[in-house]
Parts: sequence; C-alpha cells; structure tokens
Amino acid sequence: MKNYFYKLADHTVNLAKNGEFIYLNFSGEQSDFVRFNHARIRQNGFVEQYYLSISLIHDQKQTGSFLTLTLNEEQDLKNIDKAVENLRETIKEVDKDPYLLYSTDVVSTETEEESHLPDPDEIVADIMKEAGGSDLVGILSTGNIVAGFANSAGQKNWFEKPSFNFDWSIYHTTDKAVKAGYAGYYWNSDEFSKKMDKVKAELEIMKREALTIKPGKYRVYLAPAALDSFMSVLGWGGFGLKSQKTKNSALVKLVENEVQLHEKITILEHCKDGGNPNFNSKGFIKPHCTALIENGMHKGSLISPRSAKEYGVEQNGANSMESPEALEMCSGNIESSEILKELGTGIYLNHVHYLNYSERLSCRMTGMSRFAAFYVENGEIIAPINVMRFDESLFRMLGENFVGATAQRERMMSTNTYGGRQTDSTLLPGIIVKDFSFTL
Repeated sequence: MKNYFYKLADHTVNLAKNGEFIYLNFSGEQSDFVRFNHARIRQNGFVEQYYLSISLIHDQKQTGSFLTLTLNEEQDLKNIDKAVENLRETIKEVDKDPYLLYSTDVVSTETEEESHLPDPDEIVADIMKEAGGSDLVGILSTGNIVAGFANSAGQKNWFEKPSFNFDWSIYHTTDKAVKAGYAGYYWNSDEFSKKMDKVKAELEIMKREALTIKPGKYRVYLAPAALDSFMSVLGWGGFGLKSQKTKNSALVKLVENEVQLHEKITILEHCKDGGNPNFNSKGFIKPHCTALIENGMHKGSLISPRSAKEYGVEQNGANSMESPEALEMCSGNIESSEILKELGTGIYLNHVHYLNYSERLSCRMTGMSRFAAFYVENGEIIAPINVMRFDESLFRMLGENFVGATAQRERMMSTNTYGGRQTDSTLLPGIIVKDFSFTL
C-alpha cells in the first residue's frame, strides 16, 4: 500500500502550478472485527478502506478535498485530477489565513512494523476458551493501520503498525457486570488468561448484595481504566497551548503556578512509545517525547502549527485539536499485589463513566461509578457498591490528596472506530487518593 500511496502522491504534487503548494494525507486499515454476545460470535467481518485528503495552498489561502480511494489506479487518478481542478476554483473564494503554517523542510520517514499478531481465529479461540459459557459481550478489532503524508517539497512519510483491541464485559445480571480491556501489539494468551481470571473473580464478588454508601470523602483506588477516563476529559483542550492562552484550559491554574501537583506526578506525550504516526497532518515530525507536567509542575504544552504561528512559538507536532495521542503518566512504587493492603478501607473503582467538568477552572469533574466498584475494609473486598456520583478536582487528586501510584502500568487504546480504527493510546498506572468526594 505504501508504493500505491507514493504513486498517487507523485502524480498529485506534480499537478501543482507556479505559486501552488500541495500536501496530502493518507489513512487506511485492514481490520477484522468480531462481535460477541453471550460468549458467542454474533457478527464478524473484514474492513479494508483507504482515504486521501488533498490540501491546496496558494497566496496564503488553503482549501481541501477528501477522497475515498477505490484502489483502481486509473479511477483514483481521475478523481484526484478532478479534485485538484475543483480546489483551484474554490480557493479563489477563500480568505487569506494569517496563521497558516505547514512543513516545507523535507524530513521523510518510514515506520513499517512487522505484524506479531496471530491469525484472528487464534485470538477468537482464546476468547471462547476463557469465556467458559459466561455472559460475555464485547468487540474484538485486529489488523493493520496505515497512514501517509506527502507534499510538493518532496517529503514523504509512511506509518504502518498492526495492533489489536479487545473490549469486553461479563454480566451477572441487569447492570451488574465487570468490564475489561486488552490491547496492544503482541497477543499473549497467558496474559489474556490472567486478565480473564481477574474478571471472573470480581464477577463472583458482584454476586454479593450491594452496599449503598453514604455521601462523603473516601480513600479510593482508581484503576488505570478509571484514571484514563479522567485523562480523556482533561485532554479536551487541557494540555493545548491555544486553550491555555485563551484561559479555557482546565490546567490554567497549574500553568500559571497558582497550584502545584504532587512532586511524583509526571505526565508525558510519548509519541515514540505510542502507536501513532511520528508526523502530523501538516508534515511536521513529532518529537519523541514532550513533558507536559514534570514533578508536579507545568512543563510544556501541545502546540499545533496554527497555534505556533499565532503565538510566535515553536510547534511540536500536535494535532489541530492539541489533544494528546500517546499520553503517559509515570509509575509509582505500589505493587499491584499490594493495592488492597495500601488502600486499607475505602472504595476500589475499576471504571467510571459519564464524566464532564463541574467547574473547569478548578479542574473539577463529576461522573458516576460503574462496573465492579467495591467497598474495601482492612484490605479486603467486602461487597460491590451501588452506583454513586462523585465530584472531585484533579488538582486535589493529583496534588494534596495523592497517596501513590502503582509500579505496573496498563496500555489502553482508543476503542473509537468511527470512520476507522484510531491509534490514540494511554499508558497509565492505578492511583490511590484520599478524601475523594462522593456526592450522592
């Protein structure tokens, strides 16, 4: 597919006339999808799709077109020719963009990772074996994701990396369920079996009569998946330079040194270890790692080319939304086997949902407990708890109320498949915090 994209790219950039600049973005996948219900295969299919976006720049103006590729070279080239002609007509009506910035330095790269994934049938066999007749529901996606970039300056970039993502729940009854996920680049049957054993053990606890806890402040363990939900909301502009400059970021107080997090909190955008292309849609190469929060202090921001031009700073390959794509939080020293002991008496949250800001300026979020939320007493899980609403500030959770993080971290990949499988991921530990507020 790389050679096919390069052929289309060479043809397209050669269409540029004097004063015109063209750049292209290519995306696609070859993915197997399997949907499970009651631990049986209910639907399976294979998706192969490829898209090409063409951007035409002239006289500080820009316009673009988006094409679905047919993989019939003659037809695709005709569609490209027509698209470029239409762009020339459209750009006449476009205003100049004072913040337009795109790569003109030629830095070509190729990332082609060999697949280490077993045949989808083998993965499905592992799932069916471990499901053991339980009420399992879930979606498995596995296969290759590709991306490319090219421009009139002669730059070409290619990315190709196979991955898998299995997102599932096992139900006891009604809304009593345990949710889990397993994602990565190497399928390990033994590791999956351990995850399933944990789910089954927690499902047995879910069969106990649930407790209703009183509103108040509790010592809480947030598993990596629960912490991921908070980081997902924080990613809505929290780390972006534009939102920070316009005071819309939930981290403004941290950026302006009005608050400080715990000294053991370090958060990075670690593209090199993530599963994303090392180039952005404008052709700029992303740094291997960008420190966003270091030892509890604001360290850096995600800076898109547009924001870089507007504020006169150096861009760092961030996307147009300036949202993280490969977020990491550094690990702590709590061993996974010691979590309950370290928690003592409190609440164990595997997942949370329906998160949103309750007060952005204080970085305060509200949401609900969900799936396998347990009451723990003296280091022992007593019973599941009924659904509770929480309202808590990340400044407190990761600041004065932060107790510690686990030594082990979990990689979680986006389950978003709208328009195509996404490559965004996080690598997070679990954390223990004190005085976590449940409101009702």
